[in-house]
Amino acid sequence: MPGKAALLGEAMGAISRGDVDRFGDLLLADDVVWHWPGRSRVAGEYRGRQAVIGLLGGFRQLTQERLHVEPLDILEGDDYLMSFTHVTAEQDDQRLDVVMADAMRFGPDGRVVEFWTLSNDQAAVDSFIG
Repeated sequence: MPGKAALLGEAMGAISRGDVDRFGDLLLADDVVWHWPGRSRVAGEYRGRQAVIGLLGGFRQLTQERLHVEPLDILEGDDYLMSFTHVTAEQDDQRLDVVMADAMRFGPDGRVVEFWTLSNDQAAVDSFIG
């Protein structure tokens, strides 16, 4: 089984290709808890793989498939992984270009059971999402 960093890279590649189901299959535990920060309409807590896939699929629709995520730096421990992730997206005449700090806790099966994220410009993310 690949390390957590390699798994994350593969999963983020799937997101950038529009394959949110593959992202979920690779990375997310069935009972994952995903924390989305900010004041946008999607801010809050998402419980379960299908809820998270729905959130991510919504981002793909919002951006008309113009969403790209790329890990910049990854810190990997036994149970946790931290990724600084470059995110670019477009919708209509808006463009988003931010770095997200993504923290993940992995379960015994090697999948993410809890995920937190924070942007270097949360106001820009909130405005972009609405």
